[in-house]
Amino acid sequence: MNKLFPGFSDGFPVALRLWLVFLLCLFLLRYSVPFSILVGAVGGIAGGWVVAWWKSKDEPSTVPSEPQDEPEDEPEEPPVKLSGLSLAKQRREAKARKRAQKRPTSLTGLLNRSK
Repeated sequence: MNKLFPGFSDGFPVALRLWLVFLLCLFLLRYSVPFSILVGAVGGIAGGWVVAWWKSKDEPSTVPSEPQDEPEDEPEEPPVKLSGLSLAKQRREAKARKRAQKRPTSLTGLLNRSK
């Protein structure tokens, strides 16, 4: 079970307690016993899973960055210290240049390629 739900054993006691709480609350609200058991179990499992995730000590995995396939045609400009609106304008223009370099793919282009 640890392979399917890693770290779930950490949240198992909490899951049992939550199941009991949901079961009693639903029963006191005059729901049927089988419904209370089923919904309480689902709530307990979900709560235990959240607690196990919250307490997990796993380090975030790093995704290797993809190498850039596109050659840089333009030489990089020397870094200029900008601030405020001029920096925002420069960033916006750089994004627009990158978007313009990419070739847009239309839906009809995708459909024609599949043939």
